[in-house]
Amino acid sequence: MASRPVRTLVAVDSGLEPETISDALPSDSDIHVIGVVEGLDEAWRTLQDSSVDLFIVACVGYSDRALYVIDSAVKQDSQRPVLVLSQGSPNGFLRRVFEAGADDIVTLPQSRDEIRFAIQKAIARRSGSLAPGGVDLARLICVLGPKGGTGKTLTAVNLSVALQELGQRVVLVDLDLQFGDVALTMGLAPEKTIYDLALAGGTLDATKLDDFLVTHTSGVKSLLAPSRPDHASAVSVELLREVYSTLRLYYDFVVVDTPPGFTAEVIASIDSSTDLVVVGMLDSLSLKNTKLGMETLDLMGFRPDKIKLVLNRAQTKVGISTADVVSVLGREPDTFVPSDREIPRAVNEGLPIVTSRPQSEVAAAFRGLAGQFVEGPVVTTPVEARDEPRRRLFGRKA
Repeated sequence: MASRPVRTLVAVDSGLEPETISDALPSDSDIHVIGVVEGLDEAWRTLQDSSVDLFIVACVGYSDRALYVIDSAVKQDSQRPVLVLSQGSPNGFLRRVFEAGADDIVTLPQSRDEIRFAIQKAIARRSGSLAPGGVDLARLICVLGPKGGTGKTLTAVNLSVALQELGQRVVLVDLDLQFGDVALTMGLAPEKTIYDLALAGGTLDATKLDDFLVTHTSGVKSLLAPSRPDHASAVSVELLREVYSTLRLYYDFVVVDTPPGFTAEVIASIDSSTDLVVVGMLDSLSLKNTKLGMETLDLMGFRPDKIKLVLNRAQTKVGISTADVVSVLGREPDTFVPSDREIPRAVNEGLPIVTSRPQSEVAAAFRGLAGQFVEGPVVTTPVEARDEPRRRLFGRKA
């Protein structure tokens, strides 16, 4: 879609004037409106006979007919984004719109810039690589581990810092909404979290989102998990999709640290991902759960070549060999992270081991993992360990 304008069909429900909707749409050269059709039935017939990159449905408040057309359009072409423009309060309608398969809903009236941004996010989510105008989108790496305690947060944090060292612009999202540890692991003060973002309401854009990001000394930016478990319910799947779409427009990599299991939030993150990192450990229970997790990803249709397998504590002598791991999981791990007593110390100090012990084998393993995601020449900008403020558990200075 970067090589030609985005062909857009607009369906206008009864109660709205087509001219009003036409005037609200951006008049960019890369967004070509092939038609503004009055009546959802007529628009559906037009959609079936047209080659369209984007489908916009405009309606007044709650509309069962609009929901039916959205659902039908998504089933007809699951790769074509659907944007809803709703005049009036979307209360009671918002969840149904997303359940029907729409990518976003915008409450009218809005500026052309806001609608343009919503269009860009919708296309970005579906295309997975390019936004309108040929803008490269960030790769979104979701770090998974079906079993708790495998080292997901350790991996997500150090992968993010290693990518930043390679000259990439990186943002890390802590999706463990009840018990997230990214702030602790990176020695960050969670003054603003994703919970505060959820409470802020309104339209999400890059400037607004940046106010809720915390910058680590390595340069990695982080969207931190809520500071209290009961705040988790305020963060919706719809908000996460908006966050991911926005971040991918302005960064090179978005890394997501997830909780154990396949929750609704994790599944939505996987759907938005370009790459997955699955973290397991060298013990029978972890390997069993890792195998089940890999099988689940296969059932979800995620491409195996887009999954990196990380084996944590890989040199632990527990009677399980690399051959045993390959036999259980059906593939050899892409990265082996060795056991190191410096790891818990680095975590307690709030210092990523990539920067606090840069010469260690563990740091080398995470840098190797980062290198698997970066193609071509890279700019290495290492952060010296002495430049990091030393922290102890809960932020107390050493």
